[in-house]
Parts: sequence; C-alpha cells; structure tokens
Amino acid sequence: MATRGPWLHERRWPEVQEYLERDDVVLLPVGSTEQHGRHLPLMTDAAEAIAVAVEAGGRGDVLVAPPLWLGWTPHHMAYPGTVTLRAETLTAVIEDVCTSLAYHGFKRILIVNGHRVANLPPIEIAVVRVRNRTGAYILVYDLALSARVEIAAITSGVPGAVGHACEDETSQMLHSHGDLVAMDEAVPAVHAPEGRFHLGGFSSPDPSLPDLDMAWLPRTVEEFGRATAPTGVAGDPTAATAEKGRLIFEAEVGNILELVERSRGERVELKEVTVPL
Repeated sequence: MATRGPWLHERRWPEVQEYLERDDVVLLPVGSTEQHGRHLPLMTDAAEAIAVAVEAGGRGDVLVAPPLWLGWTPHHMAYPGTVTLRAETLTAVIEDVCTSLAYHGFKRILIVNGHRVANLPPIEIAVVRVRNRTGAYILVYDLALSARVEIAAITSGVPGAVGHACEDETSQMLHSHGDLVAMDEAVPAVHAPEGRFHLGGFSSPDPSLPDLDMAWLPRTVEEFGRATAPTGVAGDPTAATAEKGRLIFEAEVGNILELVERSRGERVELKEVTVPL
C-alpha cells in the first residue's frame, strides 16, 4: 500500500476533525501555469511550491491544502500555454480558501508562493483582508524571497543569473522533477541591470542584485515578448545543477518549518468566521 502524504484532500472529514483536535496549522501551496523557457515545463512555479510544501508537511506532520495551479501572470501570455487569472480573481480565491480553512478551525495558515514577485500583490491583499476579518494567523512564504540569503550562498552570484527559468528555478526542477527538464534546450539570457534604477518592481528574486534604487515599470504582453525573445528566459539556466536544487530545496523546507514553529508561539483567537458566499 502506498504511503499517504500530508494532503488535506486525501483525508476523510473525520480525519480532518481529528487533526484539528491536536493541531491548527495548514500549508497552502500557490503557483502559476506559465512559460518557463524552452527547457522547463509550464508547471514549474506550482510544482516547486507543491514539492516544498509537501516535504515540509511530511516532516512537520502538518496538513497541506489543495494547491492553486494558476496565478497572476499576464506578461507571460506572450508565450503559448500560459494561463493567467485576473489579479482580483486570485485575491478572491485566496480569500475564499483561507476563510474556508479558518471556518473549520485552522488558525495558522502558511501560504507557500512559488510564483515569486508577480503573485505577491494579489495574495498580500487577500491575506490582509482575511486576517482582519477572521483573526487567523496567515503568513506568506515566497520560495525566492524567503530563502534569499540561502539562495545567494548556493547560486553563482553573477548579477542577472537569477530571474525567470534561471539558475535557481532550473536547479530546483532538476532536483524535484528532473525528468521534465530539457537541459539541451537551456540557454543563458542574463540581463544585468543598466543604470542606477531597477525597473522590475520593488523586490527581485535575484539575491546578487547590486544596490539600486527601485521603480516599477510594467511591460505589456507585447513588450515582454520582445524583451525576452526568443526563449522567455531571464537568467542563466546553464549554471543549474541538481545538487544546487537540493540545497535550495532543503533551505526552503527548513525555513518553512522554522516559521511553522514560530507561528505556534503566537496567541491566535479566531473571530466569528462566516462561510464564503
């Protein structure tokens, strides 16, 4: 008989009730279905969030909620196969999922975001709303930004090597889903920052980014396609290895487990939670 993982949706409802009698923590992996260059599958962001959440759930004896495979990714619509939600749709879905979990008594919800910076604005809005309405402890963990120090030590350190479908993402997929990676299709597309402003937003997954002033200039779908042609890559996937991926994976899992324990030290009192309608 196969060993059952930590998935919430693999339990029967009495088993969930039994879990809630001894624990109130749940992990929620969120990702995206979008192009990741010619060498990585569309599932990359969701797949990595799921892999890390499942491992952390298994090690920490914590349930993992059903994953969200879709995110906010309009810019990647420049490449076939990408599926995007509207920002307000992602916010609403996160709100409803977290409210449903809180309604049943999950007081501590840790969202594991695999889509990096792009997903964060709609998720952050949802989390602020649900936390204020329900009193639940809701923390957002981002695979790149919440392990930034560790990734800096593991990757090459070349500015621009970490971006999209890059050194760290490719390494993680080589570790978790190596059969889906086509390294013979991987090509570098390192775009080092020019000038003193970083126009890619107010945070970056690149831990080696030099000290720059930050601004936000979103690209249209057409502009993004032209800027990232012909591969859709931003970074250097050729520097990726499965061993780097394993080290990054272990750092991310360890960080999440540390934050789970930190959450247990917080006093949480749920307000009256109503069913999403």
